[in-house]
Parts: sequence; structure tokens; C-alpha cells
Amino acid sequence: MKPPAFERAVARAVAALACSLTYTLASHAQGFPVKPILLILPTAPGGPVDIVARIVAPEASKLLGQPVVMENRPGASQKIGIHGMLRAPRDGYTLAAISPASATINPLVDRNVGYDPLKDFTLLSQTVGHPAVVTVHPSVPARTLQELVAYAKANPGKLAYGSGGNGTSLQFSTSELLMKLGITAVHVPYKSDGPALNDLLGGQINLMIPAIAAVKPVLEAGRLVPLAISSTARSPRLPNVPTYGETGIAELKGYSYRIWIGFAAGAGIPEEAARRLQDAFMRAPRAPAVRQSLEASDFEVIASTAQQFARELREELDRNRKVIASGAIMIE
Repeated sequence: MKPPAFERAVARAVAALACSLTYTLASHAQGFPVKPILLILPTAPGGPVDIVARIVAPEASKLLGQPVVMENRPGASQKIGIHGMLRAPRDGYTLAAISPASATINPLVDRNVGYDPLKDFTLLSQTVGHPAVVTVHPSVPARTLQELVAYAKANPGKLAYGSGGNGTSLQFSTSELLMKLGITAVHVPYKSDGPALNDLLGGQINLMIPAIAAVKPVLEAGRLVPLAISSTARSPRLPNVPTYGETGIAELKGYSYRIWIGFAAGAGIPEEAARRLQDAFMRAPRAPAVRQSLEASDFEVIASTAQQFARELREELDRNRKVIASGAIMIE
């Protein structure tokens, strides 16, 4: 006959095993997700990536039935945050906000970036975009994009444009436009877009293609001159400014450019996790209150499928490779 202590120990072990099995079965039945999800923001608080994530994530959390916890991990041109996502377990519980800087520029200009967005990411949705506006200082004798082209060809070396630094999306978008127009301009890199815009206002540089939201107040005040919008449709915020396609320049027919923000997880997460996350991050920006908040912050809602997002990334990577091949942007 076994002692009572032994029987009690066996009973406790059986009960613990039963509880564990019950929890496992319940979790399996419930499906993904069963715990909070970490969303890494690879930029500092207050910027476009941070703003969009904090508008969209609460709605995605409702759709997923679990909290989406956000954490800013800026630094190294967004590599710190992206590598944080890629080092995490590939279970769908660690995501990151991505943008051209992390997905279509760094992989081309940084030999040590350490990832391929088309192989190492599970794309969820391209969430928003914001078009840019070709803007000149009033001292430039051009009030249309055609006049700017004529001026640049007649005055080689006179145009200087600003960006937030070498290898930034603003440098790429400007270089691509100049290539299509067949003109050149001196690139003046700054530490961020803000100082570049200040020098444009002061006349130290005379050309820039900033996001509409960043420049709209000074355009309305007449301190700078808008020439064209980079999107395929006119902006309700600058309804009198033509799109690239409306400028009458043949090389710009069908051409557009927009800075975008989206979401991704590491490659190889479970299919169910990918499906739930893609559905939530595609639907969240379409919710009326979320859409209203995004549009009030000067973003255009895209809310693409993962397949559409992948196609956009491939096309943008190809375009950026052509800009690099032209010699307009140097890789260190």
C-alpha cells in the first residue's frame, strides 16, 4: 500500500497535466492570436510612421481581439527596429511598421542592411501614402513644371535641391523626376527634411519635393510656389495644382510617386497568423473613424492586400535600382 503523501503527489501531477492540456486545447481552438502583439516602430515618436501606427493599431487590436503594444526603436536608418522584428520568434507576435526607407532604399544603398524585404518579410498591408509637391522658391522664374525644365536647360548648374540626406526617399524621388525630365540639379543633403525646407524658404536652395502636409501652410501664404503634384489625382488640399500627368510633359504621362507606410512581420510565420494579421491591418484603415483621422493628418488611405503590397515593392525596388544605375545616387 502506497503512502498517502505519494497518492496526493500523483493526484497533483495528474491535475496539473489536465490543466495544461485544457489550456493547450483551448488555445488551439481559439486560434491566433492568444496574447498581446508587439508592433515595433523603427522611427522616433512624432514622425509620419509613428503617427500612422498610433492611429491604425488600436483598430487592428479590436479586430484581432488582443492588445497591439507599440514600441519605438529608432536608429541606424531604421535598421535597429527592423532587425528587432527579424530576430524575434517567427510566430506572428512581433510586427514592424515599414516605409520606403526600410523596404526599398536601405536594401539597395546599405551593403550591410542584412535583409531582403521580398524574402525576409511577411507583408501585411500598404496602409497609407502621401503625395509630394514640386516646390520652388519664388526667385525661380518658373510657374509651371514646363517652365522649370526650360529654365534648367537654359541655366545648367543653377538649380539646387534639398533632401533629408543621402539615400533618402526624397533624394530618390527627386533624382527620378529629374531623370525623366532630362535636367540636372545640385543635391544638397541635410540631416532631415525640416532644415532643407527652411533653406528653401530662405532661398539658399531653390527646389524641393516635400510631402504636401509639410509645405501646405507656406504655399498658401505665397512664400513658395507649387508646380505639380506627384500623385495620379489632384489633391483636395491643393486643388489648383496639376498632377505630373497633367503638366503636358510626355515623359510624365502615367508617372506618379508617393511616400507610403505599411506593416510587416518576419517571413515564415504560421499561415493562420499571416491571414489574421493581413486581414486586420487591411481592414483597420478602412474603418470610418480611422480613415477620418488619417485623412485629417494628410494621409491617403491605401489599405492594400498583401499581394498588391508585394507588387508595389517590386516595382519600387526596380525603379530605385535604375536611379542608382544612372549615377544620380552614390552607394558608399
